[in-house]
Amino acid sequence: MKSRSPLTLTISLAILAATALPSVAQSARLPTDAEMQELIKQLRSFAGSTPGDARRIYSKDRRTRTQIQQITSFVKAWSQIQPETAPFLGEWTAIEESKSIYPSNIKGRVCIIDTFIPSDRDIGFIFSQGTVSQGKIKTESDILINQGNYLGAAFIHDNKPRIYEYAWPKPLKTPAELMRHIPQNNPQRDRIIERFQKAGCTASLPNRR
Repeated sequence: MKSRSPLTLTISLAILAATALPSVAQSARLPTDAEMQELIKQLRSFAGSTPGDARRIYSKDRRTRTQIQQITSFVKAWSQIQPETAPFLGEWTAIEESKSIYPSNIKGRVCIIDTFIPSDRDIGFIFSQGTVSQGKIKTESDILINQGNYLGAAFIHDNKPRIYEYAWPKPLKTPAELMRHIPQNNPQRDRIIERFQKAGCTASLPNRR
């Protein structure tokens, strides 16, 4: 594993704190409109940086042609039904985390499964739901914004607005596929799958009936 700079580690730990501790995050505020404008500028700058720029963590698209075709077709199909939701769909990758965003049969709602390094108290997966409005997804802990092949998670840490970047969306896996290495009788795993199903979310193409 490549070593990480102190700054990268700090940002990584900050987003982990925001996603892995929902009871704390619920009481924390989200970025204001003014703060969001600045964070959106940061994401656009990040997305527009050149491959050799130190700010660009993910300078190369390592997805296969098949993965690109699959996620492109998936997003296109859902855009005909839920145009605001579609650009966010897919499994987005960060340094040591990923964020899978799934469509719901409830318009304007999404399911999100965050994947991160597990600890003694969790299995490395967190389930949440978000509401899509005005080109953003709002959750209890952050606000997600999209810039092409880049996704930004905007949040507050130490009362300061921050943004954490994800990139290169891949085809979605079902929750069971995503957690295939977790035993089926694990309560946390089973609870995530149950909540996902109750929320009416899916990793499949839309039903056109």
